[in-house]
Amino acid sequence: MEIITTVTLLLQQLMIIVPSIIAGNTVLTGLVNGAFNVQAAWAKHLISWVLAVLAGVVIAMTGGLAVFASMTGNIIFGAICGLVAGGASNGLYDWQAIGNLIDQFYALFGHKTPAEVKREKAEAKA
Repeated sequence: MEIITTVTLLLQQLMIIVPSIIAGNTVLTGLVNGAFNVQAAWAKHLISWVLAVLAGVVIAMTGGLAVFASMTGNIIFGAICGLVAGGASNGLYDWQAIGNLIDQFYALFGHKTPAEVKREKAEAKA
């Protein structure tokens, strides 16, 4: 019965923390990019991921994410939550390697890739 309680507590925390990091990360990244006039796409992605991981770690350090008995475990789990949230708020498909992997997955099943659909729409407008 204790494992059910632990899993329930974990899910409750994740359902609040991860969306909060996603929303906060989008705002913070926009503020940082605007304040420092960041133009390079790779720099925008890097800033987004770093801020998301830092948010996850800070939440874990302040007791907002208490899953493990040790603080180290909570901090590592917070960093993982930050990575997941950073990927969700940043758009994983924007990264070339991940975009290629997703395109290969589409091609494996004989579907048009998102890039092909976008190109066809652009050609239809022209």
